[in-house]
Amino acid sequence: MLKDNLFKKSCGCGGAMTIHMHTLVYSAKTKITHVPVYTCGVCSRYEPLPSIKKELGKLIGELEPTMSRRRLSFAERNEWANVLKEVFSAGVFPGGFTELEEDIGKAVQARIDVLLDVYRLAVELADLQWMEETGSRLSQLAIQSAENAK
Repeated sequence: MLKDNLFKKSCGCGGAMTIHMHTLVYSAKTKITHVPVYTCGVCSRYEPLPSIKKELGKLIGELEPTMSRRRLSFAERNEWANVLKEVFSAGVFPGGFTELEEDIGKAVQARIDVLLDVYRLAVELADLQWMEETGSRLSQLAIQSAENAK
């Protein structure tokens, strides 16, 4: 289901970058936790996953530079980050990337099933705002799934 390059990619220094959850600090005042990034084990360079860059940029754009210190969880805003957070917090994966890939695939499918049920209820209630919000959440997972299917 998910390609191996979701978990590993090459860094400009030649090292291997692996996926994990990271905390970003914005303007020395705001900590954004649970951001899925690739990190290089050789040079320590990190970069957000391509599929979340747009949403992360949107979140940063909404932050007011004058606001006091605060802490935000990106996983509360992005379905893909939320799925990864839940899977990674489940613990160790003795089967390596294969087991991790399977667990992420199952978690994504479970989240899609729940969101489709929520969307169906929103349709029955004719709640347009709820339908729009749920559709947006579904599209975050669909975009990631499409990128991994390439």
